[in-house]
Amino acid sequence: TALDSPTVDAAVLQALRAGDPRQLAAALHNDLQSAAIGLAGRLAQVIDLGEQNGALAGLVSGSGPTVAFLVDDADGALELQVALSAAGLTALHVHGPVHGARVLPF
Repeated sequence: TALDSPTVDAAVLQALRAGDPRQLAAALHNDLQSAAIGLAGRLAQVIDLGEQNGALAGLVSGSGPTVAFLVDDADGALELQVALSAAGLTALHVHGPVHGARVLPF
């Protein structure tokens, strides 16, 4: 069952293997995102702002209030951080890859 072992969407794994951020952006989703936006509508505005400023995708982290954005490269991340900060949001710029990261069964 799903509770016994986590699964990762094959499209996500394929995009990660390919190192293709645009392919990954198309595959990203969060099943709780609609519910989180329903409770905190500003999340949708933050995602829209990020996407208007170069993000390939915006994703509510868990049930909120954190939003993660995927961009093409480090320059795009910095530009997005500046735009989000200018809008009065707390924005951190982080990057990968993370050496040794892997999907593990529970």
